[in-house]
Amino acid sequence: MNKEALLSKHAYFKMVHGVTLRLIAAFADIDLDYRPKPDLRSVRELITHVYGMLGTFSEGMRRGQLTAEIENNATPETEAGRAQVATLKTVKDLQEFAGKNFQAIEETLAAMTDEQLAKPLESPFGTYPTWMYFAFAYDEHWHHRGQLYTYVRLIGKEPPMLYDYENSPA
Repeated sequence: MNKEALLSKHAYFKMVHGVTLRLIAAFADIDLDYRPKPDLRSVRELITHVYGMLGTFSEGMRRGQLTAEIENNATPETEAGRAQVATLKTVKDLQEFAGKNFQAIEETLAAMTDEQLAKPLESPFGTYPTWMYFAFAYDEHWHHRGQLYTYVRLIGKEPPMLYDYENSPA
């Protein structure tokens, strides 16, 4: 995939991100530790993970390798991930974290050439062309956003309309 095609896909991802920011705002600070079952991630852990992956993918792409050490920062079940989660205490903190990490992926994409996007990038889950990590981030976002929609409904709140892009802040 070339940069032009990836930028087109990213424009849609930016609209999706805007709705996700509104979804995060549907939670109150008191809701952030909610988890439907003890062994599932909390609201705070899910948001930290989905947006942390954007940051870790960006860092890996800039370095030319995505290591487990980098990825662990976005995995709430690891020591590094737990430390990251602990810094995000409020909905506002999570929204700022989301914005910062989304901006990181945008800046990474903007700085990359077609040649860099085609270059193989090693990661703990395999070696793929660098552009694929943008696709992985996109898939990861949709997957965990679906979980957040379920969580917000389980706590009795109304989520934003899934495709309400016109009212998105992004």
